[in-house]
Amino acid sequence: MNLKLDLCRIIIVILNYLYGKDTIHWFKRYRLMNSAVPPEMKANITKLYCAAYNESQKNKIITLLLITEECTIVASGKSPLEPDDFWILPLGSEKTSKEFFKHTPPSPDEIEYAINFIEDTIIPLKKLLPTNSELYSFSPVMQEIILQANKSLSSPKKVLSIKEMEDVFSRLAIIISGRPYSTDTLPESSSFAASLLILREFMHHLGFQNIIIEKSL
Repeated sequence: MNLKLDLCRIIIVILNYLYGKDTIHWFKRYRLMNSAVPPEMKANITKLYCAAYNESQKNKIITLLLITEECTIVASGKSPLEPDDFWILPLGSEKTSKEFFKHTPPSPDEIEYAINFIEDTIIPLKKLLPTNSELYSFSPVMQEIILQANKSLSSPKKVLSIKEMEDVFSRLAIIISGRPYSTDTLPESSSFAASLLILREFMHHLGFQNIIIEKSL
């Protein structure tokens, strides 16, 4: 029994009980906490959001997904000047891998625990994000994911479909099941596995069929 992981699940259950099954109020609390975000971080989020907006079609709603080492930032809006709203989620390439993965590659149970926690963290955003938005990312790890999907990096903009992302995840699942890393080109780092899980759950549960991956600014 992993007490730390079980406590994470218990916390989510308590939040669901206190704030409703979709934990909308919990995410509103995250949104209110954004007022305490350092000005430099807010400026960087706005800069990346505006860069994504400038790459999008005019009058298009966009959603920006930034997976960092210690958190995941989601910003969304239809203004060319700044996002209408953004959320900082307790998911990150290093944070999630350290909390859930004790083996390399992660064990099936560790992956299951991580997926459950990521799902519970992401799903409430479904009622908060605008519909029919384009998904963008500037996260460096996304460049590695799209490279693993056999996309050339010679073009400044690349689109990764949910099927292509799922193909990369299927290769990771085979390794988790026992095949050596040496039989594939996937990175062996637990942080890559965590980032791929976050992206996978984000796209599946929030209904994004594609993600546009821009080179890091």
